[in-house]
Amino acid sequence: MLEVIDAEKLDLLDTMRAPQLRSQLMENLSDRFMRQIAFALFQRIRQSVQLLSCINSVTNHETALSQLPEVMLGGICELAPLRGRMLLAIDGDLIGAVVDALCGASNAQPFERLELSAMETRIGKQMIDLSASTIAETLSSLVQLDLTPVAYENASGMLAIADGQDWMIAVTGIFDTAFGTGTIKLIAPYTSFEPLEAKFSSMAGMAGGQASDPGWDAAIEALTEATPVELRLELARAAVPLRAVEALRAGSILPFFLPAEAIAMSGGVALFRAEYGQSDGFICARVKADGAMGGEGAMTDQRERTATADRAVPAAAGAGAGAIENERVELERLVSQPRGGPAITGRNVLDRVQVALSVELGRTLITVKELRQLRHGQVVTLDQMVGEPLVIFANGEKLAYGEVVAVANDRYGVRVTALAEDAQSEGAV
Repeated sequence: MLEVIDAEKLDLLDTMRAPQLRSQLMENLSDRFMRQIAFALFQRIRQSVQLLSCINSVTNHETALSQLPEVMLGGICELAPLRGRMLLAIDGDLIGAVVDALCGASNAQPFERLELSAMETRIGKQMIDLSASTIAETLSSLVQLDLTPVAYENASGMLAIADGQDWMIAVTGIFDTAFGTGTIKLIAPYTSFEPLEAKFSSMAGMAGGQASDPGWDAAIEALTEATPVELRLELARAAVPLRAVEALRAGSILPFFLPAEAIAMSGGVALFRAEYGQSDGFICARVKADGAMGGEGAMTDQRERTATADRAVPAAAGAGAGAIENERVELERLVSQPRGGPAITGRNVLDRVQVALSVELGRTLITVKELRQLRHGQVVTLDQMVGEPLVIFANGEKLAYGEVVAVANDRYGVRVTALAEDAQSEGAV
């Protein structure tokens, strides 16, 4: 039999009890806090200070203080007109790195830090003042705060800022300098920022619900870093009758004009042009930023150049067995055929069906993030080694392998060296 006992009903939405509640204000502003602090430190010490990451959490008071570094300097600031106090704690290693930079150190010498020197304490207080004023400036659009520290402590036991039952917003910035890495941590009672949360939410609502969601942005950023995109560099493209494809033999010269630029394709969409060359035994492509390119429009210029080459290549290719004639095929008007009449001839069908041939220079896998960051002049290394046969595709299917050859009038074309099926059966490409 179950024992009936008195129990207190809990309000699951009570911010005093529910640390899983998100602090929308801090999630949107904390990264800005830390980046502005990094910039202010750079201005003060004239050394590179970079924010590596910014971490938000809601935790209880004791846990927040227990996560502080063993050697650090903390500054306590009154949050008036808000309720409570805020703690800014700077890692001793970060203070030491800043002091080294100010003293003109030439190289980093990490060592086990047991306490702060008098100079490090003095510089640490200035860093706390600088960080507090930066945070106050960031919050000025919501509330005017004077975050001048009222006390400095380097012992965590002296840093109590609220009752042990209060939930704390903890924001940790990890900073990197030439002389070491360290953290700056902001800890404040969750309840102190409830009025600002409401005001911030109303301002976000006035913006039409378009306020940035850091959680969503972080998830998208992670996906762009992990999602691969296959880039194919097409060297040339042409449309030929199916009859010409069936007549392909080793030694046939395809009606391609090879330009100085290739087209980067992904998912059937042309993305950008690229010059091609070689480096360390692999074929490479140098990105050319010539404006946005559409899927079909991107190949227009190349098709025009290919059409011009088509008139010159057959004469040079005719000497080879099985050379392709890229003749223009005029379609005849369709007429009704009597039942039982003769079937259309195979030659007519093969002349009318066009096949899209393309020559691939090589391909590579990059992430979505890397694709978005490509810039003019950047070099992309392909998986194709110098001297390996080029792959020829027909309507997206691997058809044959070929090599670049010189044809008439200082032009270049592609000669078929092997059909894909023959190469696979022989086990050599």
